[in-house]
Amino acid sequence: MRGWRDPDSVLIRPSVTALARVRPVTGTVRAIDPAARTVTLAEGTNIGFDALVIATGARNAIDNIPGLRDAVHQRVAVHYYSADAAAQAHEALRAFTGGRLVFLVTSQPYRCPVAPYEGALLAADLLRDNGSRAAAEIAVYSPEKQPMPSAGPYAGPELVALLNDNGIDFFGEHAVASIDADRRQIHFRNGVTTVFDLLVFVPPHEAAVTLDGPGWIEVDATTMQTQHPGIFAIGDTTAITSPSGRPLPKAATFAKNGAKAAAANALHYLGKTDTNTVLSGEGYCYIDTGSGASALGKGDFFTLPHPAIHLSRPSEELHHDKQNEERDWRAIWEHDTPLVG
Repeated sequence: MRGWRDPDSVLIRPSVTALARVRPVTGTVRAIDPAARTVTLAEGTNIGFDALVIATGARNAIDNIPGLRDAVHQRVAVHYYSADAAAQAHEALRAFTGGRLVFLVTSQPYRCPVAPYEGALLAADLLRDNGSRAAAEIAVYSPEKQPMPSAGPYAGPELVALLNDNGIDFFGEHAVASIDADRRQIHFRNGVTTVFDLLVFVPPHEAAVTLDGPGWIEVDATTMQTQHPGIFAIGDTTAITSPSGRPLPKAATFAKNGAKAAAANALHYLGKTDTNTVLSGEGYCYIDTGSGASALGKGDFFTLPHPAIHLSRPSEELHHDKQNEERDWRAIWEHDTPLVG
């Protein structure tokens, strides 16, 4: 969205060597049968399993908000929750010469809790580079009371202060009801209506694959196992409640933590190891703030009575750390060392 990347630099293409001893099967999942221990693909193929790890993620569901699809078609609304969409958002922001720019969180939960706020900060940065920032009014609307509620009571207000320091307004507890593309209006469930010249939104999300009826896949907050023995789920498709009663964010850091726990516990279920592994609550997230700087929120999301995570001051050093992590993540999949030992 910012224009710093192109699709080739963000897509992950696992090397053949990295996936040695892994048999890839390409297809669309139609159903999972926990009793029969099978995964059925759309073309009718059944894949049997002894243990299963579901990592099917979330998908964008734009049509869940009345009027949102019309706004996209009329090119007054864009999002950045796919590589192609992010490129379109970049072009829309480059062409934006002034007016009211609104970032909208359409529903909860959504992938990456800081994404709408990072997006607003990077948009402000882009407009500064283009010479249009002074002519633009930027606001973020969200159904959340504050950003990053799963991080506890401190990080959210600190992020709002960071937005305000960059001339960006935050309006919490605003759940969208509908979009009027012709009038460029957002109608909220609390009766408030606001206008926009360009709308940048976080799409509604839904589980790409379900297990026990519609909705996110519930898993044990320590083992990543579903209610079915030997069937685990990780990443954005899951619903996990932390010890403080807060939902665990749909964030890369917890997908990685969950993958470690699920892999180890699947091996234990299969009798390959003697011990279980517990999901770690340690998480972190970088936030690009523009001007070559990033902030960081880091801590234990399982702390009681609540997480006590703070947002660091933005710095160039943290921005470099973020870039290094992105590079290292790509290298894991594209290097020549097998991932399976």
